Formats: sequence, structure tokens, C-alpha cells
Amino acid sequence: MSYNVIAFDIEPEPYIKIAKACDVSVVKCDLERDELGITKADCAVFTEVLEHQHYYYVPIVLAKINRCLKQEGVLILTTPNIASLFRRLRLLLGIQPIYEYHVREYTMNDVIALVRATGFDVIKAYYSIVNDLMLIDAEPEDYLRISSFKDLVKIAIKKPAKLNILRTMAYPVIKLIPSLRQLIVVVARKIAKPTLKKPSRWG
Repeated sequence: MSYNVIAFDIEPEPYIKIAKACDVSVVKCDLERDELGITKADCAVFTEVLEHQHYYYVPIVLAKINRCLKQEGVLILTTPNIASLFRRLRLLLGIQPIYEYHVREYTMNDVIALVRATGFDVIKAYYSIVNDLMLIDAEPEDYLRISSFKDLVKIAIKKPAKLNILRTMAYPVIKLIPSLRQLIVVVARKIAKPTLKKPSRWG
């Protein structure tokens, strides 16, 4: 679509050939330690990354993203919702609710506060239903057909795995109460330069 796309990743090797085939430049980068090295970007897409960052460095990482954007540049951020229905149920059952590879997960209020503290104005913030539909036990071709609760029911009937049944049962609840959905989405606009100072790394 004529955009110049640059991907930053601490371990880009597994998908670097795919990125290059799609004309995407790839930069090996540790967001907690390295600067991004670009300025005046139109948009930063920060999806499913926040929860992998050490909480102490999250404001620093968001400040780096702010500095790489032009004024009024847009940040699109997604992250799991620690207050989702399934996280709450796991906690009630005495099971660790946070996914094993995540450092910390957040509530909507947490994410909005972090974004605003690093020079952004929130344009839109909502709970997406996509993970509640898609994170199921299904064949690849079935994933392509999922777009509604009706499709979820069909898959649960076709493959009555525990996960599929639970997702189907939970769907009416999370449809009615969006704050119980699994995914937080925040779209924000850069309105100021970040004023945070980089802390010294522990240890």
C-alpha cells in the first residue's frame, strides 16, 4: 500500500525471510535497551508486546515510540486484558492467570494511564472480541470461516473440545459485558514529547 514498513524485534530470525518477501525492513532491537533510530513516522503498531516488557521499563519503551513518531502520529496498541472473564476464572480456581511468557498483564485503566503519561492523547479505547472468537481448538480452514457466534457454535458442535465449549458458553457474557473480553485495544495520538528520563538498569 506504498507504506515504508519497518519491523523491530528482539529475535526476528524466525520470520525475517517472510518480512523481506513482503518488502518489510527488519531491525534487530531490544526495546528496553536500544533506541529505535527513526523519527517522524506516521504510525507505530505495538501489538501483543507490552505484556512482554518489564514493567519498570514500559514507560521508557512507550517514550521511545513517542520519539519515533511525528507530531500527531498515531500509536495502535493491543495487549491482553488481565480482567477478562477467563483470567478471573483461572484466579478463582487458584491457577496463575497470566500466560507463562508474559511479564505482566494490564487492565484498560493501566494501559490508558501509561499511554497518557508518555505524551499521547487517547483517540479510542475498547475491548476487542476477536480473541474470544479466535482462540479456540479448530482446524486451519475453520479459522477462516469464523466471524460470529454462530460460527463458534458450529465449531463447538463439530469439535466439542473443552476449550471450544467454554468459549461458546462464555460468549454471550463477554458480548454483554465488554470489559470481560480478552483483548484491550488503544489508539492514541502523539501530542507532546515524552519527559521521562532513562533509568539505570538493575543489577
